[in-house]
Amino acid sequence: MRKPGGLWHWLGLAALLLLVALPASASAATSIRVFPAAPYHDVRLTPLAAPPVTVGAHALRHFGVAPGYAAAGIQGAPPGLAGTTVTLPACVGTCVNRYRPASSVAIAAGHYAERVTFTVTQPGAAGPAVGFDLMMAVHLATGWVFGQGYFSTGVSAGAGTSTVTLQMYVDLGTAFPNVLGVEVTVNRCLATTVCP
Repeated sequence: MRKPGGLWHWLGLAALLLLVALPASASAATSIRVFPAAPYHDVRLTPLAAPPVTVGAHALRHFGVAPGYAAAGIQGAPPGLAGTTVTLPACVGTCVNRYRPASSVAIAAGHYAERVTFTVTQPGAAGPAVGFDLMMAVHLATGWVFGQGYFSTGVSAGAGTSTVTLQMYVDLGTAFPNVLGVEVTVNRCLATTVCP
């Protein structure tokens, strides 16, 4: 029996390894794809500053008489966070304003409603006013009820800022509701007259 060795043996083994290794590396290289330049451009948007609104407490209310609250703007079509704003009245010092959602009919006597209180900083008479929208989602044991509101801070009657307590009421019907939770979203709008 002849013992393996010698220069030709090792050169042959090296050549065999190269034949095995080269096609593997060449086939790996074919998995890299080059894509042509896309016709689209990257658009980078700077997010708007947060609106001057702070979310406060929420509470369940029952109305013995119809409260007569105004709609929180006009709901755009299709429904979503798009609509025409309502301007908060000029305020001096501290004021309270109450609204129902933009898409809601008037709250009737005998109905329950979920109230969320917001604190809005109304700029001085020199402005500028800020548009913002509110989205309330009330999680009931039987499902979800939603309400949207579209506002402009307006400007205060004086040179300094004013504090507006804004309350929005989402109608939950006549049966006593089992409220599991309330979710609130506040966004700044692109303008003071319409959202988004």
